[in-house]
Amino acid sequence: MKIKLIPNNEQDLSKVFIFLLPLVVLLSASINFLKDAFRSFSNVLPGNQVLNYGFLDKLSNQISFNFLFSFILVVTVVYLLSKSLGRSIIIFPLFFLTGLGLIGIEFIDVVLAFISPEQLLDLGNTSVLLLIKILLVGAFLGLILLNFLAKKEPSIFLSSQFLLGAVVFYLISLLIYRSEYTVMSDNFFINSMYLSTHIYVGCSFVFLSIFYFLITKGMQATLFSKTLGTISFWGYLFLLPWSGFKYFYGTTLPDWIENVSIYLSLSLIIPLLALIVNYSKTVATKENKEPVFSVLISFAFVVFGLTNVLQIISSISNVTPIVSLTNFEYSVRYGYMYSLILILIPFVYHLVPKIYGREFIYGRLETFNAYLLGTSVVATLSLNTLIGINSGFSWNAGANAGNPTIYGEGFLITWSLISTPYTFILFLSLLFLISTFLFTLSTLKAIIGGSVTESETVSEISGDNDE
Repeated sequence: MKIKLIPNNEQDLSKVFIFLLPLVVLLSASINFLKDAFRSFSNVLPGNQVLNYGFLDKLSNQISFNFLFSFILVVTVVYLLSKSLGRSIIIFPLFFLTGLGLIGIEFIDVVLAFISPEQLLDLGNTSVLLLIKILLVGAFLGLILLNFLAKKEPSIFLSSQFLLGAVVFYLISLLIYRSEYTVMSDNFFINSMYLSTHIYVGCSFVFLSIFYFLITKGMQATLFSKTLGTISFWGYLFLLPWSGFKYFYGTTLPDWIENVSIYLSLSLIIPLLALIVNYSKTVATKENKEPVFSVLISFAFVVFGLTNVLQIISSISNVTPIVSLTNFEYSVRYGYMYSLILILIPFVYHLVPKIYGREFIYGRLETFNAYLLGTSVVATLSLNTLIGINSGFSWNAGANAGNPTIYGEGFLITWSLISTPYTFILFLSLLFLISTFLFTLSTLKAIIGGSVTESETVSEISGDNDE
């Protein structure tokens, strides 16, 4: 196995990224576990400027939603772009440096968080490097568009449409999220826009790009309907950016924004139904019968579907006031991120023989890990939903009785309702950390010691649509 530190083409670059990607996922899971541990047991664990829940929560957001997200985005673009174009990436050295610079600047943000914790914003990003990120993402988007103009195929794949949308909304989110504002309503508005554009749309679109690739090329199936795929693309493109405002219901945001968010979130049923029909009809034609591969894709699809269902349920008039400003939004936020991580795992398994020429064998360890990953993620999202509903009922009841539940006896009552689920979430975070370690172990074992098999080369890129 040879990995070039200075790659000559997208094949060599994919080797570097696929080798490092499981380690980045493991880092994200480790910080998330530490965050949950300090939330539940901060009174018994040693604390300082770094080891405290407030800092670890911001650091977890930076690593998961920025560093890991940018890593997955660049990896997916590098591999899938040439497949869509029917040719090698043009101006590859500049493309390589821009992608590497984007990942590198997000990693520097992680390092700066330890050096200067006060610069780290609530949802990740440090104010110092935001302008450089905007320039790098803009340059990355420009290079992708330049390659699309030079394509040999008459049309682009669905996967590439979603990837292009993800990069566009990544740039929009960085333009939105500059700094903390003095006026509270401005903070609510900016946070909501950032959540919707960067996490809801960004993670969803990268998930869907990998998803459509795997259910066609990975499962060796024929896409049922490109029209349904296009409905999902445009539906999520126009609806998801508005879906975050409802979680700030009852705050200083204008009523019309909250109402628009509620009505458009209910409309998410349209792209979701199109996606469900397309998936079920497509997998019915699959030729790849590997059960573990199918189970991982199914778990990822279930988590993504449940996240969209939570978006729709939270838009019901009697539910919205209860779940506003609660952990319910965490279920949605992490639902999109977890679905991306879950779909990433079969994607990496699929690419190991393609990129490295090493056979990946699905054994008992991979089977056990697939179910462990899926059940721990679904259970975590369910518990966050339960916490959101319980705390919402408690806060509303306390406000109506004139006894606020954010401090004093009212807070103790609320904490008694949600402390046990938080403890279970800590246990599930440990299971998820173990799962990511097993994923890393399986991947590195196959890359280093797997049997030699036929691999792809850049010259073998097919001109046939996978969709």
